[in-house]
Amino acid sequence: MAKVDPKTDAQIHHGRREKLRQSFKNYGLHTFNETQVLEFALGMTMPRVDTNPTAHRLINTFGSLDGVISAHPDKLKKVDGVGEQVAFFLSFLKEFVTYIMAAQKKDQKIVTPADATERLREVMKTYPTEHFVVLCLDKAGAVILQHVIRGSIDKVDIDLREIIDTIFRVRAVSVVVAHNHLDGNTNPSDADVHLTRTIVNVLLPLGINLMDHIIFGSGSDTPEYSFVRSGMLDVFKREHRAFSVSKDWKGVVSLGGGVNE
Repeated sequence: MAKVDPKTDAQIHHGRREKLRQSFKNYGLHTFNETQVLEFALGMTMPRVDTNPTAHRLINTFGSLDGVISAHPDKLKKVDGVGEQVAFFLSFLKEFVTYIMAAQKKDQKIVTPADATERLREVMKTYPTEHFVVLCLDKAGAVILQHVIRGSIDKVDIDLREIIDTIFRVRAVSVVVAHNHLDGNTNPSDADVHLTRTIVNVLLPLGINLMDHIIFGSGSDTPEYSFVRSGMLDVFKREHRAFSVSKDWKGVVSLGGGVNE
């Protein structure tokens, strides 16, 4: 096999990177394919390395640019040429996209559960691990706070006391909670049902409405599960109201530990 002189190789790599830079400057990213976009981005964190082979390996491994930046850092580091810094950078890109998408919708009012689903749908599908999101709303439906709790690949641990304290602190009038299932199955688990019922039982005495609990899948074609659409949320609210007027109601709700969702 013929050997390439290191100086010549460096010049080729530099010329390719400069060509990509000029293309971006003149025409934007829409003229790039996904491998070129990734190659160009990697050049920002790997300034003295030819990023083209690494970009190809990443795309081949994870199938697409979205698959690359959605991959868990531990899986990214298994690809030749990807170290701690590159894996961190790619994870940052995913979080950056998610942040921008949320910022673009910050003025959107949430008046119905459908509004909440529309706001959260694309953002929830960008998370590489399970996340639990709490939308705290004022009486006009404006988002006061979007509280996000990160989890792992297969679960997210919820501290219910922390969530209630957050909702109460910002004086929310109504709340939407949501989380994602990475396996694509959006049907609620027993823990999901228990958590939703508990939130209803805690919020209703405080005069705060749980508008919906939405479960999102990881695929673009996966339908969301809504506790409102299923009728379960209304059942929980009726159960609570019936209990609150019974002689067994003590008027005190005790929150203990965390709920492992």
